[in-house]
Amino acid sequence: MKKILFLSLVAGLLYACKKDNIGTKPILTFSRYSQPSLDSGTQQFDVVFNVRDGDGDIENVIAWKIHYIQTPPTPPADTFTYSTMPNIGQNKGNSVKAEVSINMQTISFNLWNPDKGAKPDSLWYTAFILDNAGHSSDTIVTPKIPIFKSKS
Repeated sequence: MKKILFLSLVAGLLYACKKDNIGTKPILTFSRYSQPSLDSGTQQFDVVFNVRDGDGDIENVIAWKIHYIQTPPTPPADTFTYSTMPNIGQNKGNSVKAEVSINMQTISFNLWNPDKGAKPDSLWYTAFILDNAGHSSDTIVTPKIPIFKSKS
C-alpha cells in the first residue's frame, strides 16, 4: 500500500511539473523589431513576439494590424491580417513557450510615397492570438518604430 501511495505521489508531482502554471489564456508579448528604424528604401523587417500557452491548444495564426501616426495616401485596411506561426499548433496538450517572427515585406508597411509629401513618421502594430477553446490573448500594442525618408 505504501508503494502505491508513493508512486501516486511521484506521478502527481511529475504531472504538476510538466504543466505550466500560466493558465489557459494564451500570452502574447512584444520582443523586438529586427532593426531600430525604417526608411523609404526598406524592403523587409521582422516583428518578433513571444508566445506562451499553458495547455498548448493554440493554432498557428497570429492576428496583427498596422498603424501610422500620419495616415498614408493609401491607408491600410482597418482589419486584422492573419499570419502563420510555423509549428506552434503541433504542441497540443503541452505547454508552449516560443518566439515568433513575422516577416514584413515592403507591401506590408511601405504604403506611402516619400516624394509626394505624405510621409508617416512612425508605425506600430496591434496583435493577438486565439486558442482552440476561444481564449484570446490580450491585444498588445508594439512600440512605435521611426520611419525616415531615404536620401537618394
